[in-house]
Amino acid sequence: MTLYADLFRYPDLFLNLFRRELRVKYKGSLLGLAWTLVNPLALMGVYTLVFSILLKAVSVHHFPLFVMSGLLTWIFFQATIQAAPSTLLGHADLVKQVRFPRQLLPLSLVATNLVTFFAMLAVLLPVNLILIPATRTTFWVVIPLVLPLVGLVSGIAIMVACANVLFRDIEHLITTVLLPWFIATPIFYRFETLPGLQRHAWLVDALHYGNFISPILVAIRDPLFFGHLPRWQDVVYSCCAAVAALALGAFVFHRVDDQLAAEL
Repeated sequence: MTLYADLFRYPDLFLNLFRRELRVKYKGSLLGLAWTLVNPLALMGVYTLVFSILLKAVSVHHFPLFVMSGLLTWIFFQATIQAAPSTLLGHADLVKQVRFPRQLLPLSLVATNLVTFFAMLAVLLPVNLILIPATRTTFWVVIPLVLPLVGLVSGIAIMVACANVLFRDIEHLITTVLLPWFIATPIFYRFETLPGLQRHAWLVDALHYGNFISPILVAIRDPLFFGHLPRWQDVVYSCCAAVAALALGAFVFHRVDDQLAAEL
């Protein structure tokens, strides 16, 4: 895990990469960080209209807040994984000319999208606290749960960035996979309430734990929307998944680090 210790060995370099990534992301934008709210608000409006009003397929109180509480985690995950393939390719000249901790490039992307995560949380949290009083005693649990989420996404981002240097199809594969992955993730529904799954508890568990982003998403939404502590199974699973992702990310990076400059 010495790979991640470089965050503390080279803090100035990491901060420079982070500031550059953040500046490029919103360069020339009039609204700047406010654009991070446009996509989730648009999705929230569409899903509320379709599933809650037109189809009447859900009966969740404050359904727009339910959707937003799920999108909070998903958008951080999706935005990072979708952009991760280009973090090394997009800095090919730098990677080929200068020897430096290259893993800081995808990690700076994670930090940039973490800003988006907290911007969304800063808007969503006050509304939830006002409209859902039960969350006033549990909302704080979201903060420690950010750690396994960041660990999970960081490990995957490093793996994806390295793999895309060796196999350029990874970028297209990620784009293809993200849409069905989004549908399979319980963002605008709950597995327990789907009519086709109510008699198959084992299938609910399979869908829930087979999708490694689902447990952490549900764990964050429980205190933020439902006002109760997350299930210990989801927390343990998320922590284990984060450790596994970080370990695999370090393993993959060490295996291909010497090849990156040549492949670029």
